[in-house]
Amino acid sequence: MNLKDRILNFLPWLIAALLLGGIVHIVSILLMPAVAPNDAYHRLLAASKSKAPSSEGVVLLDAPAPDKQLLPFEDPALAEGACVYDLTGGLLRVTASTDAENFLGLSFHTAAGPVFHAVSDRGANKGKIEIVLGQAPQMEDLEEADPEDGPAPSETRVTAPAPRGFVLIRAFAKRGSDLERARAAVSAVKCETFDVSD
Repeated sequence: MNLKDRILNFLPWLIAALLLGGIVHIVSILLMPAVAPNDAYHRLLAASKSKAPSSEGVVLLDAPAPDKQLLPFEDPALAEGACVYDLTGGLLRVTASTDAENFLGLSFHTAAGPVFHAVSDRGANKGKIEIVLGQAPQMEDLEEADPEDGPAPSETRVTAPAPRGFVLIRAFAKRGSDLERARAAVSAVKCETFDVSD
C-alpha cells in the first residue's frame, strides 16, 4: 500500500472528526447562555436584593468601571437601571415619562438574556411610555376584563415568552454634567406588578 492509498483511507476519518468537533463547538456556544450560572439575570437579581430598589421597583446600577461591570458592554455615557420581574405573581406595568431632547430606552429580556421587546423615547405617546407585560393566559384574561372602549390608548401590551426576566432601562447623558439628570430619569421609571382583578 503506497502513501496515496493510506491518505485516502485516513481522509474519511479526518473529515468525520472535523465535522464532529465543529458540531460540538457550535452546540457548546449556543448552550452557554442557558447553562451559565452567573448570567445577567442572576447578577441583576442579586443586585436588586443587595440594593434598596426605588419605590417604583427600579434598581439604579452603578456606573461601569474598567474592572467592574455588572453587565457586558456597559457604556459610561448611559445611566442604567433594571427591574427584575416574575410574572407568576401577576402582570407587570412599566411606565416612563420622556422628553423630546433626551434618549430613554427600555429593553425587555428573558431570564436567559435575549431581548424580546424594546422601546425608546421615540415610541412614546404624548411623552409617556406604558407597557403591560404578561404571559399569554394573563393577556387573554386582561383582554376579557377590558372595558367596552378597550384599553388605554397609550398602553402597549407585550406577551412575554417566559415568566422571568428583566427590564433594562437606559438614559443617555450627553455630557458628564448630564449624568445626574439621566440617573433621575432612570429612577423615575415605574415597574409595578398588578393582577387583572385590580
